[in-house]
Amino acid sequence: MDAAGLRTAAAAVLVANDAGGWTRPSAAQYPHQWNWDSAFISYGWSVLDWGRAAREIESLLEGQWGDGMIPHVRYDAALRDAYFPGPDRWPGAQGRARRAGVLTSGISNPPVAVSAALAVGLRQPDRARRHEFWGRVLAPLRDWLRWFLVHRRAGDCPLPVTVHPWETGWDNSPRWDHLAAAGLRPERAFARADRANVPAAQRPGDRDYDAYLALVEMLDAAGYRLDRYLERSPFAVYDVLLDALWYQAAVDLTRMAAEVDAPPAFDAAELADYAAAFEAVHWDEGQGTYLDHDLVRGRRIAVATPAALAGLGAGLARPERALSIWEAFRAAGGPLHPVWTVAPAEAAFDPLRYWRGPVWAHINWLLARGLEHQGLAGPAAEMAAATLAMVDESGFAEYFNPFDRSPLGAGSFSWTAALTLDLLR
Repeated sequence: MDAAGLRTAAAAVLVANDAGGWTRPSAAQYPHQWNWDSAFISYGWSVLDWGRAAREIESLLEGQWGDGMIPHVRYDAALRDAYFPGPDRWPGAQGRARRAGVLTSGISNPPVAVSAALAVGLRQPDRARRHEFWGRVLAPLRDWLRWFLVHRRAGDCPLPVTVHPWETGWDNSPRWDHLAAAGLRPERAFARADRANVPAAQRPGDRDYDAYLALVEMLDAAGYRLDRYLERSPFAVYDVLLDALWYQAAVDLTRMAAEVDAPPAFDAAELADYAAAFEAVHWDEGQGTYLDHDLVRGRRIAVATPAALAGLGAGLARPERALSIWEAFRAAGGPLHPVWTVAPAEAAFDPLRYWRGPVWAHINWLLARGLEHQGLAGPAAEMAAATLAMVDESGFAEYFNPFDRSPLGAGSFSWTAALTLDLLR
């Protein structure tokens, strides 16, 4: 279809998934509010309805905890039993939100919402309305970024510790396959509901879910305190994508503060220390890319994925390094459509199973933005065009087969529609 038709179709997805003040990622599969989903979705709403885009971000803040954390799920109380795991699996998380009665999970997500708040504000031509919006969200977003540095800090390293695969957003990525060696099983029995609407071959396996629920129980038993959790957990990582997106968020929040004449959230020395730690922890000279780091085993995780590039829009990599990583990824993919999430040469590659090979629109979008920021206009335009062609051919799927771009996962997926609108813009 032409651009106008694609825009109309994408807008219809957002309208259909609109829950009032926030947007369901997928009405059947994901009926609650997800943290980084709402961030990406706000970009799409800003093309259609600026006030609705601002509300998407502000509604996310209603789930913020007293210590500043913004959870990865804010549950719709009317649908608390419509998704597994529901709030009953996070008993120690309930009552922690600043807003009474709000039900949440007990982990966070990459802080894309900070960068989204800056972008949405910049799309409001009325300076007074723009500054009013930023004035409302600045303090809670600052508290969230500070939370990562204070409550997720291990030792002297300023990078935040990621404590659960769900927190990364890349649930069953081979980046986290070392978790399988722990053989975790939760104490409470459970029945999976995630395969009712999506074929089992496209979802994480049962062993994955055993580990996910066991880690949730560990976190809850530790009272969500990092020190207590680290005493027994086999999973604690420096996630290259989350760490890079935190830096991007801090830079964007600093700009937002300057726009409204507020004190800077982070000074230059803090950001420089963080950037130096990112380079020391994540850059692997042997593989020529950025890798995740396993705190439990004290070593980098030797699985190269697009996460190395997706979050580097804030300048953590030199342009020539970014280009080198990008060209290596493209070469490793062979005939696959960009950007696959696991190289086909990897033993763990599976073109159907969630984060073990499929293409995701939001990762493509992050890559396009990062490449553009690095001054790599050609590859950025290529990435954007490939993404729009994929959606035009196969619809607004949750993810896509990297061989033939066929749709996988849930359909009518909100962030795919929203980022299509943003790319068309």
